[in-house]
Amino acid sequence: MTSRNSFWVSSVENHRRRVWVWIITALVQVTAYVGILTVYLSRIRKWYEEGAYITAEEFREALYQAAQEALGFQKDRLILVVGLAFLIGIQGFSYLYDQKKVDMYHSVPVDKNKRFLVIYGNGIIIYLATTLASLLISVISAVVQGAVNGEVMAGIGVAFVWNFLFFLIMYHTAILAVMLTGNRFITLFASGTFALYEMMLYILLENMQESFFDTKDSFYLSLRPKLSAVADYLYHEHEIRDLENVREMAAMALPFYGKWFVLAAVILAAAWMCYRGRLSEAAGKAIAFPRLEPVVKVLIVIPVSIGLGMWVYGAGYGDTTLAFVTMIAGGVICSAVMEVIYDFDLKSMFRHLISSGITLAGIVIIFFIFKEDIFGYDKYVPKEDKVESVALVLNEYPEFWDENFGYVDISEAAAERMYITYLEPVLSLALKAQQEKPEEMEDARVMHVLYRLRSGREVGRKFYIDFGNPANAKLLDQIIGTTEYKEGTYQIMTDQESFDRVQEMTYSNGAVEIALPAEDGQKIREAYIKDMEQYDFTLIRNNRPCGEISIRFPNWRGYSLYVYESFENTIAYLKERKAYYPVTLDPGDIDSITVTNYHNELQEVYGDTSDIYDTRDGNASAYSYDESRVVSETFYEEEEFAKILPVIYPNNMSAIWHDYEETDSNYDVYITFRKDTSYPYDRGSYGFNYQFYTGEVPEFVDAATAYED
Repeated sequence: MTSRNSFWVSSVENHRRRVWVWIITALVQVTAYVGILTVYLSRIRKWYEEGAYITAEEFREALYQAAQEALGFQKDRLILVVGLAFLIGIQGFSYLYDQKKVDMYHSVPVDKNKRFLVIYGNGIIIYLATTLASLLISVISAVVQGAVNGEVMAGIGVAFVWNFLFFLIMYHTAILAVMLTGNRFITLFASGTFALYEMMLYILLENMQESFFDTKDSFYLSLRPKLSAVADYLYHEHEIRDLENVREMAAMALPFYGKWFVLAAVILAAAWMCYRGRLSEAAGKAIAFPRLEPVVKVLIVIPVSIGLGMWVYGAGYGDTTLAFVTMIAGGVICSAVMEVIYDFDLKSMFRHLISSGITLAGIVIIFFIFKEDIFGYDKYVPKEDKVESVALVLNEYPEFWDENFGYVDISEAAAERMYITYLEPVLSLALKAQQEKPEEMEDARVMHVLYRLRSGREVGRKFYIDFGNPANAKLLDQIIGTTEYKEGTYQIMTDQESFDRVQEMTYSNGAVEIALPAEDGQKIREAYIKDMEQYDFTLIRNNRPCGEISIRFPNWRGYSLYVYESFENTIAYLKERKAYYPVTLDPGDIDSITVTNYHNELQEVYGDTSDIYDTRDGNASAYSYDESRVVSETFYEEEEFAKILPVIYPNNMSAIWHDYEETDSNYDVYITFRKDTSYPYDRGSYGFNYQFYTGEVPEFVDAATAYED
């Protein structure tokens, strides 16, 4: 009984000394819950008064959603939880910073273990009491305003557990930092370092890989910390928040609950052990355990110095020498600074030279591992018998959506949908890519590959393929011609349900835009899938689309189906609907053709000519155009039209599989139709832009647009 009373008395006394922490925590929590809820619900009511919600049901659903967002998962709450955890944890054990207070506490006949439990337990009480009180007030307020149902309450509960376990990890991290240090400034720095260390290491590692490895690819896979609760919160909180129901939220959050509970327990155990072994003489020192000083220096200085060097590498446009010198200089300076901080004495900057030497050696080794690719990252191509399947994205990035027409990222879609098991062409292209540099290729295109290994491991890489090399055509045919590639790349191949909900369809050849019946969505899909049987690299490389079918679904999702002249089934449907028009126009429908010759060969260029890049729209932004050298000529004769029309192609028609130099960016061709023609060109446009095929500009056009000095 005496022991219980003593514990209770100690707890009450500790709470009295932490009144200001209570006040700050309560104010923060009331603002975070009650204040935000009030703002959210007021906004919904204002919108309702302005007519944003037509029915009472819509208004009620909006209130539920607002309450869920204010009191449930919310990205900005991370900062508040971390701040409160650090405040409560550091303040509770702050007596350890002062030698006099430590001596006083140790002179009191209170067990050291009990003192730890009292302070630790009171910190939990402060957080829980203020959070639950704020939530209770908020829920009552929401109930009064009709903004709560069972789903909302369950969502609040799932989010409460999420934030409490995250608080525990940050709280225990702050306590561990207190036990390892001797003053507030160093403790705060250590707390932040512990919380962010693994995440920062992964960010630095990914940055170095992207800087030094040509095949590094984060398209499918990113380096993600394994233990960092902060990274888990940042990367996954929004995913949980965006789920449709609480059951899905709980299912996704549950693994993190278990992981965080174990992690919190491990950190608390480490803090307890440090507390038990901490000497009272550690008060006021930077590091409470002198033997840890060299270790801490190595662990801090190496990533900081390398990170500084990588920043210089990026700012210096890839200057590896400058980056390396910066890393070494940073290592020397940071090592000296750490020693000064340890002893608060400038004379100590060259203390612990062995650990400083280890630090510099570590910087050098890590730098050259990446600089020289010592472990063969870029040379990695798995053996065929080690690979189960691959997913890849090659040259184009079509749009994907889920059953509710929500956006799905192409990397996620490819990883989930594509399982190519005919591996030889993919691996052959990967091996060939090691022998060539992109800048030496005639037409370099990137391929993102996800190797699914039989061991269960997944590896992502990217490499460049030369579309201009005929030897690659057969390999690309073997990839693009497979059912697995088509079904993984084009949603039309497997998504039958969406085509029952088509809202709008049109066909265009670059000038016409013919509306197609939305109810014909399944007919279009059936015809197009039949034509896709012949789809391969040779077809799409050697033939430009003769038209494009644009389809709009709910939620503004859209799809473009490129039509080729060999697509007999699709063209037959279009002809049946009297919607098919060839890409080559009829001279009799044209009123005039204006050709503009930019005379790029005479224009001033910014910097070196190697800086010029093709913008695919005929206007290379590296040019500073002198308008006096730009020559335009308009042609009105049908005989002239007959020579121009066969050698031009519409600007707005996709030809992404072709060499960009197939069309001449030096010219712009502007076509105006006769107003009395029956040709169903888009009457909303004044004219249409085309380009000449390279090397096929008629002589009379070239002569008429020649520049005369």
